[in-house]
Formats: sequence, C-alpha cells, structure tokens
Amino acid sequence: MSRFVAVFPLVVLGLLAASPAFAQSSQQAPTSQPTERLVMIPPEGWTGGGASSGRNVVSTHMFPPGQTSENWTEMLTIQVIADPRAEARAFVQRVVDASRAGCDAAGPSPATEGMTNDYPVATLTVTCTRGHQSGKGGIVAVKAIRGKQALFVVERLWRGPAFGRDDGPPISKATLLEWAAFLRSVSLCDQADPARHPCPR
Repeated sequence: MSRFVAVFPLVVLGLLAASPAFAQSSQQAPTSQPTERLVMIPPEGWTGGGASSGRNVVSTHMFPPGQTSENWTEMLTIQVIADPRAEARAFVQRVVDASRAGCDAAGPSPATEGMTNDYPVATLTVTCTRGHQSGKGGIVAVKAIRGKQALFVVERLWRGPAFGRDDGPPISKATLLEWAAFLRSVSLCDQADPARHPCPR
C-alpha cells in the first residue's frame, strides 16, 4: 500500500493551501494546512505532466510512458476546486454540457451518485464522436468527490480517431473495465477526522 496516495495530490493541495482563494473558501483558518487527501493509485508507469493554478482551481496531469501534454492518447487529470458551492453532481453535468457543445455527437452515461468514505460522489462517462476543434474522437470518465475543504475531481481521458455515432470509440472493453476499476479505487480521506473519513494505513 506504499503507493496509496500519489505524490502529486499532496503537491496540489500544498499549492492550493497557499492561494488566497483557498484561504477564503476553506472552513479552516487561513494559516492552517488542508487535511483532506486524495487517495489514488496512478496507473503503472504514468508520470506527472505539471500543475497549473487559477483563481480557485489547481490542476495536474499524468500521462502514460512516452506521452506528453503535446502528444497524448491517454491522460489523467486531477482538479482541486476550492469553492464551497461546487457540487459533485453539478460538475459532472458540466462535463456533459461541454461535450455536447464541443462534439459532433456526445453520448453520456447516466450519472451515478453515492457516498465514498462518507463523502458525496458523482461519476459518469461521456463519449465524443469528433471534437469540433481537435477533429478527434474521445471518451472521458469522471469522478467528483465533494470534500469539506474543496471539490476533488479525477478524469481519465482517451482521444484518437473520430468514430461514428453508432460505432463507439475504438477502445477495448478490457481498457474500459480497467478505467472503471481505477475510478472505483479513488477516494478521499481526512487526516483530521479518522472516525468519519479514515485514511489508509
């Protein structure tokens, strides 16, 4: 279990804690450090592709071996959104809306809502037959977790040749099953509240 918490979520949270927006949005005092941690085992061999921060969002990306932000087929994106009003279900709906606006045809799965480690969670998958800007087909599987301090979002993405509305993306069933297992394993914990949100040991 030595890999249960990837290094980059801790870096992301550190960047977020230093931002004024987080200090204003967090329920903690501005001088305190975030205690919630994203629990995730990155795919084997994937490496970080850098982090960026906005007014209240910090994002980081990971790529498989040999792929970069300029040249990728698969990508993993992690976002930490310091907005007390951001809800998991509303976020995944925005993913659907963006896909419908930016694709020739978008096929969202029904959103699934539930609880993971006593946190509200929403998940869904969206296919894009052909992006208006990229000209490529794509699929994204997203999991959003509403923490006490922020909204945590993990997205697994694939892009490749455009495909027909009735064809589905040219991605194997085994890969999709691996994606599903990966997202199920993603959770959130709170070092300051082990009774309600225990962290792995």
